[in-house]
Amino acid sequence: MLKKIINRLSVNPKIFIRLRRLLENNFTAQKNVIKKYLTVRDSEKILDIGCGTGEFSVFFKPENYTGIDIEPAYINYAKKNYQGKFLLGDATRLPFSENSFDRAVILGVLHHLNDSLCHKIFIEMKRALNSGARILIMEDVSGAGDGWLTKKLHSFDKGGYIRTAEEYQILLQTHFKIINNFKIQSGLCPYQVFLLQKKDE
Repeated sequence: MLKKIINRLSVNPKIFIRLRRLLENNFTAQKNVIKKYLTVRDSEKILDIGCGTGEFSVFFKPENYTGIDIEPAYINYAKKNYQGKFLLGDATRLPFSENSFDRAVILGVLHHLNDSLCHKIFIEMKRALNSGARILIMEDVSGAGDGWLTKKLHSFDKGGYIRTAEEYQILLQTHFKIINNFKIQSGLCPYQVFLLQKKDE
């Protein structure tokens, strides 16, 4: 019953983002990771896949930033509240030419998708990214040491594919070079962080 209520609330971007800010301490841990590990130079372009309401676009210059999401309500909210380019679209069919971006970020998206869809997105990402491009991914993660509260929060999450750190690693290393990965605590929610580089093929 509670999960159904949460799913209904998530349709409203304003309510959804307020709820997430409450649960995740205003995304402080995630924001610190972005500031420390994702440097974008003046001439470099960044792609935010599954940008949602545009919460993290503020860390990048508007002229460098492009966010894409499949939810019309979230894109409309982002356009009204943030600067940058926000596009409605499917990340398995990115509307960009080859080598369009120097950086990419995925925050809390992959745990909504099965492995097959993740692989399709990664293939498209590689096409749209320049040689040697850096990628930052942060995803809800499960582990043997999860407490009852974490398990309960995961049971309410809309995403049906919350993986272990090892499962994410297997998924990612097929397509990217893993430079580093570590766990953070975003309020009540544990995340696994992956710093990646596009493989030259």
